[in-house]
Amino acid sequence: MQHNGWQTVTVASYDAFKNVVNGSGWDLDGAYGDQCYDIAFLLWYSLGFPQGYPVNGGTGNAYDIWTQRANNTSYGGTEYFDIITSLDDVKRGDVLIYDQFSLNPFGHVGLADEDYSTWHSDNPSSYEFPILSQNNNGIPYAGGGSFANIHGYDTRLFLGAFRVKAWIPTPPPREKKRKFPWVLYDRTLRQRRQLLSRR
Repeated sequence: MQHNGWQTVTVASYDAFKNVVNGSGWDLDGAYGDQCYDIAFLLWYSLGFPQGYPVNGGTGNAYDIWTQRANNTSYGGTEYFDIITSLDDVKRGDVLIYDQFSLNPFGHVGLADEDYSTWHSDNPSSYEFPILSQNNNGIPYAGGGSFANIHGYDTRLFLGAFRVKAWIPTPPPREKKRKFPWVLYDRTLRQRRQLLSRR
C-alpha cells in the first residue's frame, strides 16, 4: 500500500513501527517517491518532531542526518534519542546512518532489525546487516524509489546511530535484599549467654 503526505504511525515499540511500515511505500515529503529518508521522516514526525525532521543542513543527503545529529536528538525540550557511535553497541530498532559511496552519493538510513553483536557472532564474515528501510530491494514505486522491506546493508559504511529512548527496555525491578535482623540475633545471643551463665 502506498502512503503519501505527512502522517503519523504507532511508535510504541520498534516492532509496532515495523509492523505498520514494512511492505508499504512511504512518501511523506512528495520528493522522488519512496526514499529511505521518508522512513526517518515518518519516525521523527510520529515521535513528535515537526515536519522536516531529521534535518540534514539542506543537502538532501541521508548521511547528513549524522553530521546534523546535534539538531536531530531533541525538540521542544524533550530528548528523544541517544547517540550510538559504535557498531558493536547497535541494538534492534536503532536508526542507522550510512555514509555515501561511489554508487550512492546520498548515503542511506534504516532501522536495525537485529542486535549487531548477536548477528555478527552468527555471521562473522558478512557485512550485510539486516535493516528496515526503503529504496533498496523493495517493490518499485512508480513515483520513484521502492517500498519498505528488510534487507542487508554494508556495515563498513556505518557512521552512527540514533536510539529511540522510549524503546529502551527498562530492567526488571531488583529484588530488595532483606537485611539480616542483627538486633534480634544479638538479643537471642545475649539471652542464651545469660541462660548458660546461670547453670
